[in-house]
Amino acid sequence: MKINPVIEKELKTTMRGWRAPLLILFYLGFLLLVMYLYFLANDQLSTFGYQQFNPRVAINAFNTLALFQLFLLLFITPILTGGAISGERERQTLDLLLCTSFPTYKVILGKIFVSIAHILLLITASLPIMGIVFMFGGVDIPNLILLFVFYVITALMLGSLGIFYSTIFKKTIVAIVMTYLTIGFLTIGTYIIMALYFFFFHRFDASPNFYQLTGFLFANPFFGFGTVIENTATNNSIFGALVSLAKGDFSANVPVKSWMINLGFDVLFSALLISISAWKLKPVK
Repeated sequence: MKINPVIEKELKTTMRGWRAPLLILFYLGFLLLVMYLYFLANDQLSTFGYQQFNPRVAINAFNTLALFQLFLLLFITPILTGGAISGERERQTLDLLLCTSFPTYKVILGKIFVSIAHILLLITASLPIMGIVFMFGGVDIPNLILLFVFYVITALMLGSLGIFYSTIFKKTIVAIVMTYLTIGFLTIGTYIIMALYFFFFHRFDASPNFYQLTGFLFANPFFGFGTVIENTATNNSIFGALVSLAKGDFSANVPVKSWMINLGFDVLFSALLISISAWKLKPVK
């Protein structure tokens, strides 16, 4: 089977260096530190603690790690993709790449695949840490698989966004900044727009229902994340608040899960960004 040359070249140049193992080391170290501090804050590590071990703490630790990984995903992906095309332009190697008979859309797909491969490597390496909670119960394998799929498709959207700005702008720093600004709009800006709408038109006389939330937050990763963790979240926690913001009510039965809506948007948005990036990169329009 013939491998995409861009994928082969990028994997060889990036995975053989010292940066990839160092990134994995710091990533796993950070997750272990979060897990340790969480159990320590809940008095579950002290030999002379007054509390017995509470399985609910382990489930909340799983939710905490899942949320931290989503934040890290939003933070790391723009750095990995922001210089994919603009970096080639800055090193003056882009013209050599475009002079070949290789289609531009395969160049874009190759760059995105390599970026997602980094994310997949980090997520896969973190599974044993998140699997600690299986010793205490409360989290099923399907929950972990759904979380993994959510991360992968979200990384695809974020990677496509970073590649798009890297194709549009000539400087890597500009592409990274624009990617972060767009992610900020998708994650924080949509909540602000929804809050302003209800403040001026409804005066918060009623809480938003599922359809209103979907209309404002369909592109927000946290909107989809809310129903990914709904089976492990409790109502009186920050995770319960995320579930409520994804369903309108914590115990509501919704016709379609918010993660389905969010991932559907991610796939369509990624396809659009990849198409525009390939068209923009093509030397002869």
